[in-house]
Amino acid sequence: MLSIAIPTYNRAKLLDLLIRSHIKICIKHNIQILISDNSSTDHTQEIISKWQKKTTLIKSIRSEITLSPGQNIELALSLSSTSYTWLLGDSYQLSEDLIDHIIKKIQQNHKYDLFVINLGEKLSTPQSKLYADHNLLLADLGGIMTCLSCLIFHEKILKNGAFKKYRESRFTHLGVALDFLGQSANINVVWIQEKSVTSLSHLNITKAETYHWSLGPDVIEIGFRNWVNFVFSLPDTYLQKNKLACVKSFGKITKLATIKGFLLMRMRGQLTNEIYKKYKFEINLVGSLPSIIVRLISIFPKWLIKILYITATKFLNFFLRSS
Repeated sequence: MLSIAIPTYNRAKLLDLLIRSHIKICIKHNIQILISDNSSTDHTQEIISKWQKKTTLIKSIRSEITLSPGQNIELALSLSSTSYTWLLGDSYQLSEDLIDHIIKKIQQNHKYDLFVINLGEKLSTPQSKLYADHNLLLADLGGIMTCLSCLIFHEKILKNGAFKKYRESRFTHLGVALDFLGQSANINVVWIQEKSVTSLSHLNITKAETYHWSLGPDVIEIGFRNWVNFVFSLPDTYLQKNKLACVKSFGKITKLATIKGFLLMRMRGQLTNEIYKKYKFEINLVGSLPSIIVRLISIFPKWLIKILYITATKFLNFFLRSS
């Protein structure tokens, strides 16, 4: 009934930990683990080979050239031959309780189009429900659905999805799902609020080995401009007000468009006055802060923000230890 598809690139240690953390529950439910290695240059293939010797549930493919993230996601999903496929990032954790819950849901009804799972309890509302309206789905859950690990696809989406259209969007998985649902006469999407996908605990793995685009120089290009362009490229069956609501929900979910988010980007050098002026339109669409505040942050001395951040962190840690 269910497979787990993992796109990966040069994250061998994380992949090893990920498989180790899920292998028992996958064996229990006969869940295949499908890995698409995007031409990794580390020892990813050794890790895959090691686990394949222990179970026949692991199937993998390795690209001969480095593909875009969207193409690698498409390749991972293409390996599936089951009714449902859970797309899983290699830095996320699925609890046994959550997997058991999904299996029971599928057994009760194998015609759901899509499952959307909460991420680290970020959304307290709406409560778990079935969505039959794609516009309401976009407005309510579009932000959380950007996390690829929160989506479980029915095979009909994967077989008919517009992968080519969204391949270079940075939000391929979401585009394929929303495009399909936006052009369907009837949809049946399960939202699970009370259970969450969580981050994989990787204390012994370096930051370089867990790199995420939000820490890189292109964070505003991806998280603001690419995001806005992506949402407004969705089919016209999605109303503009719902697209706008989706755009803003992403800023809240990721915390990129919060005061803390902008301060961190300024401290890392990702936000400057020049960058603010270049992306002002998208920053204002994604965020809800007055533009003057973001503008002031963009010119605030980085060294002062760093001092304040370190001081506040030390004070908070001291307070938590004391309490």
